Amino acid sequence: MSLSRLRVAVGLLAGLLAMPALACSFTIAFNTQFEPGADRLPASEVRRLAEWLIDEPGKYENQDKFLIILYAAPTSGISDALARKRASHLRHWLTMLHVPDSRIIQEVARYKPGKSAEPPNFAQVDFLPGCPHPCCPGMVPIVK
Repeated sequence: MSLSRLRVAVGLLAGLLAMPALACSFTIAFNTQFEPGADRLPASEVRRLAEWLIDEPGKYENQDKFLIILYAAPTSGISDALARKRASHLRHWLTMLHVPDSRIIQEVARYKPGKSAEPPNFAQVDFLPGCPHPCCPGMVPIVK
């Protein structure tokens, strides 16, 4: 086998071995929508949030972070103040459902018509588990 073919083979093998590590991003999302102009979710959505917390993040012993993501969209009637109230509402329910406040991060993004992937009243809570989980390297949890 020539040196150039050996290099190609080693490169391909290294690429194949690295693919699972590079492709793994592990978050679990709860998606909802606020009614236009509302700063609170209806009771049915709060119930769905509680069930999601039990069914999804509840499976993991190390619950690292919860990220609240929603939009401010002044042209759609969602002022910065309304967006902050919505984020606070979601944060309130997460803490009421036993998520430590120190594990919650909020992000209010500016809605861009035609560029934002979701509608302006969309809200999402992303759960990022700590190790061990399917994307942790090896069988030993990562030490922070």
